[in-house]
Amino acid sequence: MSATTKLEVASELLTEALRLYLARRAYFASLHLAGAAEEILGVYVKANGGVCAFDSTKDVAVLFSRLFRADGSEHSSRDMADLINDAKNSTKHKRGKGDNDVNFDPRAEAFDVLDRAIDNYYRLQSKFNLPETEELIRFNNDRKVNR
Repeated sequence: MSATTKLEVASELLTEALRLYLARRAYFASLHLAGAAEEILGVYVKANGGVCAFDSTKDVAVLFSRLFRADGSEHSSRDMADLINDAKNSTKHKRGKGDNDVNFDPRAEAFDVLDRAIDNYYRLQSKFNLPETEELIRFNNDRKVNR
């Protein structure tokens, strides 16, 4: 048995998440595969001195939260992280007896997580010679068309 790098694992997870998303099916599965890829790729980004897409999104959201609070205070970084991850976490955890449903658009949430995972992938692309896959190209082209 040969070892597989976690970067290879993340690339496979991202590719499969993109395939499901682009096929317009299994958005919950796409969301989780993309979420796992995002986390692994994010660790690689940080280990190479960068800022991962999740942290960038969270930091901007914390700053913008000040605009929507009457007292001008910010949401905590932890609260914002929980909010950003709520869709992913609510589908994989049952939080008590009454937590029986999810209430969000799975396609939109999968898109957001894919977007962050892809951002991390591109941040690592030249450092690790990661290929521009057919799925990445299709996702980017679809994103341009649907703007």
